[in-house]
Amino acid sequence: MSSRAGPAARSYHHGDLRHALIATAESLLAEKGVESFTLRECARRAGVSPAAPAHHFGNMTGLLTAIATLGFNELAARMDDALAASDGTPEGRLKAIGLGYVRFALAYPGRFRVIFGRFPLAREDAAFAAASRRAFDILARTIAAQPAHVGRAGPAAEADLVLAWSTVHGFANLALDGQMPFVEGADRGAAVEAMAARVIGLMSAAVARRA
Repeated sequence: MSSRAGPAARSYHHGDLRHALIATAESLLAEKGVESFTLRECARRAGVSPAAPAHHFGNMTGLLTAIATLGFNELAARMDDALAASDGTPEGRLKAIGLGYVRFALAYPGRFRVIFGRFPLAREDAAFAAASRRAFDILARTIAAQPAHVGRAGPAAEADLVLAWSTVHGFANLALDGQMPFVEGADRGAAVEAMAARVIGLMSAAVARRA
């Protein structure tokens, strides 16, 4: 009698399995979205038992919150790196963090979808709250340092914060959803990067020159 061997079982250390599940979940979310995402499919793709995700994260909310926490920390790191490489002017710093935001979205579409999507997240989780605040504070401080807003916090600064965030977030979503046919080509990545620099540069200049 013949038999067919099933998929080879994978051996993970505790931390490795956690990371493997997160990476698999990110890939599935980027590919299918939350509507088709299940813990069972995540476990199957990772090559582990169906109970493994629940053992490490409790439920889907726990897994998505872990992904969102990583996402916010990576987003903050990208914006911090962009600030360090900027020309140091208020306008240059705003443009830099905007590009850092878009680059994060394109590099980590799964994390981006989770942190800004309509997903069930444990927003009271301390690590998640700290990571999201860290990323938001970089934008808030950069806006507060613009000439029109130094020492004058209020509705105008809040409006520019929303303008900046809307610009980079909208651009990132359009790029991820393939809604920019005019930047398609042999080197789509370079074309998107160049367009992002132009669009975010226009927004940054408008905010910086409002003084």
